[in-house]
Amino acid sequence: MTSPGTPRRSRRLATASLLSVLLLSSCGPASETSPEGAEQSAGSAEEDQAEAQAQAEAEARQAQEAALAGPGEEHRQRAEEIVAEYSTEELAGSVLVGEFASTDAAPMAALIDELHLAGSIIMGGNVPRGDQGVDTETLAAELETLTSGAQDREVPPMISVDQEGGLVTRVDAPLTEWPTPMSYGAAALGSEQDGDDAQSTEDETDDDDALARSGHRFLAAELEELGFTTSFAPEGDVTVGAADPTIGSRSFGGDAEAVSELAMSGIRGLAEGGLAGAVKHFPGHGSVTEDSHQTLPVQDASLDELRSRDWVPFAEAAEAGVPMIMMGHIEVPALEEGTPSSLSAAAYSELRDMGHEGVVVTDALNMGAIVQGYGGDQAAVLALEAGADLLLMPADVGGAHAAIVTALESGELDRSRATEAAQRVTALQLWQADLAAGELAAGPGAELPEELARESEDASEAEADAEGLDSAAETAQALGRSAITLVAGQCEADLAAEGIQIVGGSAQDRSRLATAAQAEGITVGSGAVVNLIGESSSAGGDIAVALDRPEVLAAADAPTRIALYGRTVESFEALARVLSGEDAPGRLPVAVGEDERGHSTC
Repeated sequence: MTSPGTPRRSRRLATASLLSVLLLSSCGPASETSPEGAEQSAGSAEEDQAEAQAQAEAEARQAQEAALAGPGEEHRQRAEEIVAEYSTEELAGSVLVGEFASTDAAPMAALIDELHLAGSIIMGGNVPRGDQGVDTETLAAELETLTSGAQDREVPPMISVDQEGGLVTRVDAPLTEWPTPMSYGAAALGSEQDGDDAQSTEDETDDDDALARSGHRFLAAELEELGFTTSFAPEGDVTVGAADPTIGSRSFGGDAEAVSELAMSGIRGLAEGGLAGAVKHFPGHGSVTEDSHQTLPVQDASLDELRSRDWVPFAEAAEAGVPMIMMGHIEVPALEEGTPSSLSAAAYSELRDMGHEGVVVTDALNMGAIVQGYGGDQAAVLALEAGADLLLMPADVGGAHAAIVTALESGELDRSRATEAAQRVTALQLWQADLAAGELAAGPGAELPEELARESEDASEAEADAEGLDSAAETAQALGRSAITLVAGQCEADLAAEGIQIVGGSAQDRSRLATAAQAEGITVGSGAVVNLIGESSSAGGDIAVALDRPEVLAAADAPTRIALYGRTVESFEALARVLSGEDAPGRLPVAVGEDERGHSTC
């Protein structure tokens, strides 16, 4: 395992070199050294010391980035040794992630043991609940039960979840609730505009993504504490807006470069919190007009178009290094006609050509795009043969396991291909365990090298002072305040002077807004009509508020239109403040009707 002391060894070498320079510079007789020469020598020593310090800091940062990016050489070597000892049954199981249908994890733990599975995914129906929301104590115990299914292995099981924030949240309160990922895009655009107004610097540009990194770090830390190891997030999909029926506000926005930056901030934040993440869904689900949960979408764009738009976030992720990328179920005729990308060798080759060296995980193999045309069991073999490393949620994990074993024994599936996949998955699991344990140069509990410890502390204090990012709650509050966007209406107008009437949304939405409004001193029950619009709510009222994707505002006829990007307590608190006359600093991360990306009336 990589030791946290590795950067210190580099510093000791740099210090030794510096001492050698100082000794050599002092070898001449004192009588031959003029005052000017002494000053020059001292200046040279200071420059050498500064250069050595800068080099040591650069090496420490490089070690941090490498630790966050995925498995190191030591993990890959150990994975090769472990997989070399696998039986055919163990090899087949090591690339499968199963699911179960209740809050009792014991049967799934037995299946992990029996079929040698890589792990399990937790869906909403697996999460135990009590009067106050998620029963976190029981959930942690169930996750521990799942882990016990692999207690005799060196490789810990993958305990995974889809936790993006917003509409895709499996484990909610009392964990911190996060708004849609698009909220980060709105906040970053608002921050970017403020920076432009103040002659922004390169450092300020980097700060645009601080919320995304911080939010994902806190999200991961809460999940990791419960026993999760993996979250299949963040989105690398670039949404085209209203024509995109599936991704919508799950995307960071409609600009490829902006999505790239936020996706990288997100996946690095997850790693800092101790989780393996996965940028998804290559080859891009944001620009197809059908839902792969139901059918097979067809992406008719040319390769040039895809490489300049949909594939930009994935190419940049591959180049920077990420632990995992998810392959979606989308037919791309320009790559391979008539075949879902998850079963297409050409699609996997494209990702590898981009430079991705980590795991490629399929989207769920029980989705309509796959089971309607390929069945459940054989699809697992076809995906593995095409280039997948990890097979997520086959319709019947036992049947998929048996099909892989049969294909290996018959020679239909080359053992070397399965071995390669298993090695990548095993290396990922070893890396995540070390990361979460604080045994790498980054991650929760990692001991920072001396060169970065003070700098990191100063940066964290400055970040907390500027953005309120020193806790999950304060980050969620900062995100709610920064994202809210006034799409139409007068900026900083007191919209609730005569009170508000709340319509639309869910009972929880209305309750949360009422509570936030009353805390702000707003009368609830009379006055302006605030219409909370979800995915398909009707428009109308005096103030239309889009709770999830902002594109629904294009059909609203209210004179004031607001994009909220979330239904969290903090989102409604931000809304109440804007209704009272505060600024709405966010900007549209995607076009809404005739309003272009970046639009705001503030």
